[in-house]
Amino acid sequence: MKTSEKLLFPKLENEFLENILRQLVNQHNIIQMFFTKQPSSVYSYLLIHIEKNMDAQELQQNKWVKKVRNLYQIDVYFIYSTRLHHLFSLGHPFIEFYCQPSALIYQNKESEDSLVVTRDWKKFKKRFNVFQDHFYHDHDLHKSQVQNLISEGCSNSVFTSYARLIEYDLEYLEELYSGNKSALLSLDDKINNLIEYIPDIQKYFVRNSHNKYYLTDLFAKAKEATADDDAIYRNEMYEAVGIAEQSLYRLIEERLDELKKLIKKGSFERHEVVCQANDKPKDIILEIEIETILNSVEVEQIYLYHQITYGEKTTYYLLLIATGAGNEKLRLINQSLKSKIGGKYDFVLLSHSRSWIQTNLYQHQSFFTSIIQGKYLIHSSSNYHPEFHWEIPHNPYHADLHFYYKPTKDIAFQFFAIVNNTKENYQGLDSLFTLFFMSFCRTYIFVKTYYLPNYLSNQTLWQLCIYADADIRKYNYLIEQFWTDFFPYLDRHMTLNHKLSKLNKEEVDQMNVIVEKLMYELHNLVIEDGLLLSFEQD
Repeated sequence: MKTSEKLLFPKLENEFLENILRQLVNQHNIIQMFFTKQPSSVYSYLLIHIEKNMDAQELQQNKWVKKVRNLYQIDVYFIYSTRLHHLFSLGHPFIEFYCQPSALIYQNKESEDSLVVTRDWKKFKKRFNVFQDHFYHDHDLHKSQVQNLISEGCSNSVFTSYARLIEYDLEYLEELYSGNKSALLSLDDKINNLIEYIPDIQKYFVRNSHNKYYLTDLFAKAKEATADDDAIYRNEMYEAVGIAEQSLYRLIEERLDELKKLIKKGSFERHEVVCQANDKPKDIILEIEIETILNSVEVEQIYLYHQITYGEKTTYYLLLIATGAGNEKLRLINQSLKSKIGGKYDFVLLSHSRSWIQTNLYQHQSFFTSIIQGKYLIHSSSNYHPEFHWEIPHNPYHADLHFYYKPTKDIAFQFFAIVNNTKENYQGLDSLFTLFFMSFCRTYIFVKTYYLPNYLSNQTLWQLCIYADADIRKYNYLIEQFWTDFFPYLDRHMTLNHKLSKLNKEEVDQMNVIVEKLMYELHNLVIEDGLLLSFEQD
């Protein structure tokens, strides 16, 4: 064990870390230590130059390294001598800046392997340009390979090649921000690790779960399909993947430019976080809405995508991007809002998780692209929520429309059969009427917007019909003239009850008119407009 004089590290301003470093110097062949305090919110850097690679790897795994990182935002990086000098010879900008003489806090005077950075920017510029050009050259090779595969229509190979290109970008970012790349980690782990250095990276990848991402899952499926000699046809995702990759490329350019400026000036530039003020006019009703929603469910974003006033009542249409906000939760939020605000306002609440929207874009993208826009955003829990990987080109189509339209038509015919029964036996007609109304609304919304809503309340479904096409409001008078409160009546019959029907002829006639007119609308929309010609014979 070595002995040395009492070492002091006043620049660290951290007694816990100072004690650890004194132990390191006594127990290992530490050559140099460089510490750069970052004046912004990102990590400060402690780079420890050690003789052997084996020691560097072992010390990097110590628990205190993670503790210092989490508690004090100091990133500790052990680098062995051969690698440090090699990176320096290549003109690596991370080494060039963070190993400046001004950052030196410990020097083993007996060692002959010390790194001494004496060159100024003029002397370093040529090496920096070579280093930068090497990245651009290799990146362009990867990119041209992807473009060639796209032109050849090799779907699987496009995604696996994109995976290699994105991995190349991520490893380059790792080196530029931490000085080291984690070759054995998955793409998901690389992204998660880089978030700590580059919060903006969250904007480019939609999460499937807490630590997994939609695009990396797509790459994995393409790799599995290739191994099984299957084909994966997701050509419409090429542009989305390209946008994500281009965003990483831009982050690399920005980091290279940042390091270039820092090396030239020899000091940090202070980056202030600019908070964009929401210049939208304040609305007390909206403020109550947002507060009520946030108190009820954990929401990433809220979009106010439509607002209408009819008579004395105003209706707000809100999309929540959240997890765990099911139909029952939305119903409770709606009740809470009405109790706070009163009867002059209605609220149409939709909620989906970000991963659900991403996964179902092939069917519903037309609906969501019209809503998820900056001008409609009224709340965001973070500045780093990812943008969706939109399918481009996207050709909207009514997948499985037949399976929604035909049951609605069959329910209507079954309803008519009971109504026209001469014995006036209306047993179960109320439940059948409710089933028809719900089925009509979901099918109508799907035809008009390419969005198939969940089994929401009947009032919410009708309000979505009005959003889909305001002309359907012409049937509001039938709802208003119904012999009892229309939507509570429907809600009561969403579940079956074992009891005698108390419907009379006049009440049934009102229901019959509603079914006839709405079925007429749907028939014209689906059959007369030619959406289901091939199924009309069913």
